[in-house]
Amino acid sequence: MPAVSVIVLVYKVEEYIAQCARSLFGQTLKDVEFIIVDDCSPDRSMEILEDVLDREFPERRSQVRILRNEKNSGQAYSRRRGVEVSTGKYTIHCDSDDWQEPDMLERMYLEADKYDADALVCAWYRDNDPVPTKYNRVGENCRELILGNMVAVGEIQSLWRYMVKREVYFRGIDFPLYNQGEDHALMVQLVWKSKSVYCVPVPLYHWRTNMASVTRDPSVLGVMRRFEGDCANARLVEAFLTRQGVRERFDKQLAAHKLLCIFDLRPLLRKGESIDRWRNEFPEIKGKVLSNKHIKFAHKLEYLTDMYCPPAVIKAVYRWRSHSR
Repeated sequence: MPAVSVIVLVYKVEEYIAQCARSLFGQTLKDVEFIIVDDCSPDRSMEILEDVLDREFPERRSQVRILRNEKNSGQAYSRRRGVEVSTGKYTIHCDSDDWQEPDMLERMYLEADKYDADALVCAWYRDNDPVPTKYNRVGENCRELILGNMVAVGEIQSLWRYMVKREVYFRGIDFPLYNQGEDHALMVQLVWKSKSVYCVPVPLYHWRTNMASVTRDPSVLGVMRRFEGDCANARLVEAFLTRQGVRERFDKQLAAHKLLCIFDLRPLLRKGESIDRWRNEFPEIKGKVLSNKHIKFAHKLEYLTDMYCPPAVIKAVYRWRSHSR
């Protein structure tokens, strides 16, 4: 059994994949299994990855397993497929347009092994920002703190910085079916099913804001796909917490998360479109916004504007906001 299985979804990242591959295959931890899922990438991403592997890291070839989807299926399906075939004690995901510090896997695995943690999370950098995120609770179980923030998306929930025992995935987790918000839906369940979550205060991961990502498609179809996917996965989280008997405990966090989901429709609201759809999605959050400490004041004002003002006023407000930035 390898110490760690790294799962990487590859799709249209030929500009970034070489850096990602070098950061993975050059890890100081040797006992690693790399599971690469080719999601029918139409560019040279896989060709570049395999070239880096064969030319620069031939000793890693036997540790690499390449899965090829029959059709483009997205993150949710591809990540699930990677987890199902993984064999490591721990699993971690890496987005193929990001990169890791050379000792990320080793440091996280040694820390996880030290505490026999079900999950471990590290600090990280965003783009070229020299100031990383920080964690101050070192050497203690942070499960409750992280879980409460995560449901409301106050705690960023991306899979790429969580190293999780593989067995946790099989403790009654519902894998998401929709791609937008699938990180959140999966991580809430994984953290809940984990008995312990420890933090590594050192920034070990570099997250790149890729504006060409499929999750940023500006078309009407892309906006609606994000909106519907986020809302479906929010309901998945709510159903999961209901089954655990803790739905009421996270009532305000769920309301905050649902509000962020419907804000996916902002690009259409700016045009005065889809307002009824926005107002009729998650009607249960009415009365749970203004006094909600998990919702920013600016978002509360935006909610009031979009919920109660006529389309012409909504368009004017969004136009004013875009010019005042």
